[in-house]
Amino acid sequence: MTLIQFPVRHRQTVAPVLALMDLQVEYVAEGRAFYIEQKDACLRNCERLLSAARHRGLPVAHFRQLLPGPYFNEFSALSGWIEDFRPLPSEAVYQRDVPSAYRNEIFRTFMDAMDDPLVLLAGLTSERACLSTVIDAVHLGHRIAFVEDASASPGFGGRSAHESHAVARDLVAEFCEVITTDEAVERFTRADPGRWRAMGG
Repeated sequence: MTLIQFPVRHRQTVAPVLALMDLQVEYVAEGRAFYIEQKDACLRNCERLLSAARHRGLPVAHFRQLLPGPYFNEFSALSGWIEDFRPLPSEAVYQRDVPSAYRNEIFRTFMDAMDDPLVLLAGLTSERACLSTVIDAVHLGHRIAFVEDASASPGFGGRSAHESHAVARDLVAEFCEVITTDEAVERFTRADPGRWRAMGG
């Protein structure tokens, strides 16, 4: 009988990963189709999360969408980072052309290589990038928590931006834990920054 030796996977448990979705100029450029009017509180809380993660030396993953059309085009300055959210050289950047973060194969492979991974998810927008990422994470058996007050949504379906974000939050809550920025910062405070490895972008 012939035995086939499959490669051994060396798995590693790491600290929580802060995933910041699409903090791009397109969403804050007034007059543009994807402009989010009620964004200020979300961005302030994203800054708190980013500052706390950096202070603790925890892994940060920045995501951005790049599309072939007039919006989020890779050659447009409007697809660049909002000024306060430019990644550091030590932080991973993942690009994709569909809403879910898991569309990026490098990120998906990295997360799949960890034991019991935990993602703290924030950024734009709650009804598209965040919701689709949460659903994919659940399908893959990854733990994920959505930081509800560090995300926002444009209005859709005749709803205001606030109402739309509330709908998205309720949908996300069907799949994962929903937490606040204060709760996320507390988790960063308790996390062991030594238990992670560099992330590929």
